[in-house]
Amino acid sequence: MKNIKRTLLIGLTVGIIFFGWILYEFYSQNWNFNLFSLKDWDYVWNEFVSGWIISATSDWIFIISIVCAIPAFILLWRLFCHIPWGKLFLAAYHQIKRLIMIRNPKQVIQKKIKVKARQSHKKVRPRPMNTTGRPLPKMAGKTMDADTDAALTSAAPESEAGLAKTLNTSTELHPAFLDEDINDIPLEDIKMPERVRLEEDLVTILSESNYQVVKDITLDKIHLAYVGISADQVVLCMADTEKGDWLADEEFFNDEEPLWFSETSHRISPVYQLLTTAKAFDAKVKDRGFAQTVTPILIEKEGTIINAEDMTETWQKLGVIVCRTDLGGPDELPGFEAALPKAADRGTARDLESIRGLF
Repeated sequence: MKNIKRTLLIGLTVGIIFFGWILYEFYSQNWNFNLFSLKDWDYVWNEFVSGWIISATSDWIFIISIVCAIPAFILLWRLFCHIPWGKLFLAAYHQIKRLIMIRNPKQVIQKKIKVKARQSHKKVRPRPMNTTGRPLPKMAGKTMDADTDAALTSAAPESEAGLAKTLNTSTELHPAFLDEDINDIPLEDIKMPERVRLEEDLVTILSESNYQVVKDITLDKIHLAYVGISADQVVLCMADTEKGDWLADEEFFNDEEPLWFSETSHRISPVYQLLTTAKAFDAKVKDRGFAQTVTPILIEKEGTIINAEDMTETWQKLGVIVCRTDLGGPDELPGFEAALPKAADRGTARDLESIRGLF
């Protein structure tokens, strides 16, 4: 029923555009013929009955276009039915949504590094040297009052050796490189902060959390980096290694799979793929009478989910744990060790073999 409605809707749309616009304008501009006028069609029929002799090229074009109109419409109808309009509209919708969210400062906060330039030493008054042997009054800020300045200026040094020693001490306390203006530093020498790698040994974490570990499992065409098996739980761990900044969306549009978008491409949501696989595997577990609870875990390893904070509640409702490790982000996502549910009991070798038999 769904395909019939879609086919009829596409046929209606193509028909309106083909007959109501293209052919209508074609006949109207070339022969002043109204495609939807019974009077004009009656005139053509009378000409045909009265022995219309087709000799002019324009008459042949008129007749051939009339004969080919219906087949051309059917061909266009079939071609347009094979186009995935739902995915095209969904891609356009999410692309617009992604651009709006990226440009909205409330959704994505761009951190800027402010470098405060050091004031030139030519504009900063140096600390006065005590050459009088008397204690100097404390200075407030960078300037002195007029009386103190005059007293220091008129005071004579006790000895040239004392003055030289004081000058040498002042030079040691004020290195020359501090006088360099930061604006003179080449741009390539300024290093921007890089993401700190979250170093975790996932196998060790699973083992210490009472799981028996199975590596590199393909389940329903989905690659699982690790499967943790215990007496009461099974965790399906899928590692997402797609690089780039991703806008996650778990909503269906026109019955099409949810998509994730980057600046240059899009893909089916890995959360949706993992959840679909986990549900099918959970059904197998329950059919065999096993007591383990199946939990899907998506581990972001290379890319960054720019709207992860907004999607956290959605992922919780879906029953999928989304975490990060290595260079995955953002930092708001918990690490794998923090997100992994602890198993009550490690289970036996028989539990491991029983579950492995379902792969």
